[in-house]
Amino acid sequence: MINLNLTAPILLTRLALPRLRQVPKDRGAVVLNVSSGIALTGLPFYSVYAATKSGIARFGEALRRELHETAVHVATAYPGATDTDMMTTSTAGEELGFGRQHVEDVVAEILTGLENGEHEINTAIATRRKMQELNARDPLAVDAALAPRLAAMKEAVSNHRSI
Repeated sequence: MINLNLTAPILLTRLALPRLRQVPKDRGAVVLNVSSGIALTGLPFYSVYAATKSGIARFGEALRRELHETAVHVATAYPGATDTDMMTTSTAGEELGFGRQHVEDVVAEILTGLENGEHEINTAIATRRKMQELNARDPLAVDAALAPRLAAMKEAVSNHRSI
């Protein structure tokens, strides 16, 4: 998971950067890092996944600052639970904070964000965003809210491929 979610995108970006830096400012280039909403709010049983997705988010943030005066636009997408093959291995649904979006909707939101020049593109559904906002203000409140559902969450995600 570390190699796939963190090391590979970093190495690929490092290989592409010399060419991307040569792009004229009037044309522009984009580096899009795909993180996860779990990078914004770490969820139980996803510790390694959260670490890799947080790592790629901070990589993008630092790289964006390094390339500030260049034609390279660095953006990070934070998709929430998305209806993909990977998600079929989890039975966690809206009641556990894993309401899923269709891939097409997530892609459309990311493309709109890129077209608008956004650097941080959060595609999470409203309930997950509320949790993210609460986590930023009061992480212990999120701990308390999740605690009564830990057993159900563990059961629902125990076969999820991202664990």
